Amino acid sequence: MSPRLVATSLVLLALAACSSEADSPAIAAEPTVDAAAPPLPPPPPPPAPTLIDAGFDSGPKTCLETLTARGIQFTTTTARGIVDAVKVTSAIRGIRFTREDTDTLATDPMACSFVLTLDRFAEVLAKYDVVQVGTLGSYCYRCCCAWSPSNDCRSPSDAEPNCGQNGYSNHSWGRAVDVRYLKFKSGAVYDINDGNDWLIGSSSGTCSTGLSKQKGASKTLYSIACDTAAALVFKNILTPNYNEAHRNHWHMDIGDKGDDVAGSKVRSLTGWGIDEGEHADACGGH
Repeated sequence: MSPRLVATSLVLLALAACSSEADSPAIAAEPTVDAAAPPLPPPPPPPAPTLIDAGFDSGPKTCLETLTARGIQFTTTTARGIVDAVKVTSAIRGIRFTREDTDTLATDPMACSFVLTLDRFAEVLAKYDVVQVGTLGSYCYRCCCAWSPSNDCRSPSDAEPNCGQNGYSNHSWGRAVDVRYLKFKSGAVYDINDGNDWLIGSSSGTCSTGLSKQKGASKTLYSIACDTAAALVFKNILTPNYNEAHRNHWHMDIGDKGDDVAGSKVRSLTGWGIDEGEHADACGGH
């Protein structure tokens, strides 16, 4: 091939290559990826439904859990006749329930449900600046009505008492307390067995005319008893006005089932006109 033909061929090939590049579409460059950037975190999960959202009561589900939630310290125990028996080892709403007029905490076994009742009682007491309640006891497995040498507290190894028509005392179930002393922030101590601190009535209603006639310590004690009854804290409240067996204390109970407060009354002798006075079930399991 002549030199002229070779040169002509090379020129034609170069022109063809340029024409091909011009007709081809442009190819986009690959995007630059920053390898050092961390991946985005996953979205947070939705909040778990609360018990209320789920249609359940958000409160504790057992009596013992409720005691703990309310800051009441206790130990579990067992006692004849008591369901969910506990011994309270702390104050209740800042109020100490003690043995009589000592500073020693009362540790009688009680039904857990009754301790919750004392928690409600403490709400009433706090309004009067009470800081200590001196008790004569809570638990005694025996027959109704009053304690006696032949009707004393039974131990687990004792035979079952023959209570007949009297039935059992509510103290048998750990659902009652006998209150004698109230101590106040001022340091004053009122004794329900003291005639100057609780004036025993004879002819008018404990929480009506009787209350209106009281002065000083007696008016305070009457007011506390009547406010507690009005709040339906207990099923039964028996004051010194009720009968001879209750002259030196208040008996307070929630009944053998522990859930009936609809009939809460301060019962008393016939002359006081509360309830029907002395009646067929006068001892009422107390």
